[in-house]
Amino acid sequence: MKVSIISENCIGCGQCEATCSDVFKIEDDGVAHVVGEVKDENKEDVEMAADGCPTSAINVENA
Repeated sequence: MKVSIISENCIGCGQCEATCSDVFKIEDDGVAHVVGEVKDENKEDVEMAADGCPTSAINVENA
């Protein structure tokens, strides 16, 4: 699984970081960034973060 942020869509609400701080972080620029790897143990949290993103800014590709 590969995950990325569509920064133009991100409003920096922090929902993704609250759901999976291992992978997502709101940086100083006010938007989310991918800061960690998607692993088996956090895969479900990554998917929950993507599903819960209010602006659909999280792109998840199943490889």
